[in-house]
Amino acid sequence: MNTFRIKCAFRAVFRGMAIAFLLGQPGPSHAAGLPYERVFKNRNATGEELARAFFDLLSKTGSPAGTIGTTPAQDEASKKLVRPYLDPAFLLQRASGERYTAQTYLPADVDEFKLGDVSETRPAEGVVVVRYAIRTFETLPDSALVMSKDKAPRLTVFHWSVDDKRWKVLSHANFNTPVAAICDRKPFFDNGVNSPAHPKDQALGEELVGRFYDLVSKGDALPIYHPELQFQSASGVGYSGLVNRARPTRYRKITFGRAVVTRNGRLLVVSSYNSTEERILMQSVHLQAESAPNLSTFMQGQDGTWSLIAIAAFAPAKALPEGAVCMAPGKLQNAP
Repeated sequence: MNTFRIKCAFRAVFRGMAIAFLLGQPGPSHAAGLPYERVFKNRNATGEELARAFFDLLSKTGSPAGTIGTTPAQDEASKKLVRPYLDPAFLLQRASGERYTAQTYLPADVDEFKLGDVSETRPAEGVVVVRYAIRTFETLPDSALVMSKDKAPRLTVFHWSVDDKRWKVLSHANFNTPVAAICDRKPFFDNGVNSPAHPKDQALGEELVGRFYDLVSKGDALPIYHPELQFQSASGVGYSGLVNRARPTRYRKITFGRAVVTRNGRLLVVSSYNSTEERILMQSVHLQAESAPNLSTFMQGQDGTWSLIAIAAFAPAKALPEGAVCMAPGKLQNAP
């Protein structure tokens, strides 16, 4: 019997967050002016072009537009289509808790999308970090999101493959925060993905993220931040580059576990679940202290030291945004 994947439904209305997202034109390749293949092969592509190309690629997967559900054959075709554009160290983190590697990722069935409010940084040659807002037109019952059609931040790191001569997606953070994360304090679901890292890389990843959390607990993780760091929080607050950070973030007594680590040379990605006694984002936004996902992307410099180039922090705010209502959590596994 055919199995069906569920597409997400946007029911909760998101208003009053800290950053206004002005969404751009529809995202398929004809709107961007280049098909995704040409964009990924363009060494000089901008961050916005790469983000559009990624979602353009996703829009080519799954079932035809307007059709709910996919067949096993369509799922396999989707994996085959997307895999050449995923870095060997690809790691995806969703606000609902699931993690996916290049070997386990089943692309979301995106039909249409709008993309806007793009910020990019380039911490090194061949590495582009892109923070942006996305609005997808998926429809699936049983979902309730804090960040609905009005705002859905993403944070994506692209890496140029010298061997394949194309850009690839290294890490991707999806901020479709479940309402249940705030309403009933059941913020995420661990889908049990195993870390594919070599034991030495696993130890390195855990050491790096542990150092990051320790610095935050002591007052400021500035020593491990790259100047071109991009940060995005599930509360809606984010910044591009340390010069745009308002204040340090304060987390008290952080513990973490279930680290999934991937590495490709000088690039290393860590997904972990962390808990704290207190979270105050940039000394102004109070977040829940319960366990929440985090996706951190590290880069090794010429001197051998590692620094953070992208942080996706999924701890939700303590209260629902104005206009949002508590609903059943739904199933968010297929949100892109």
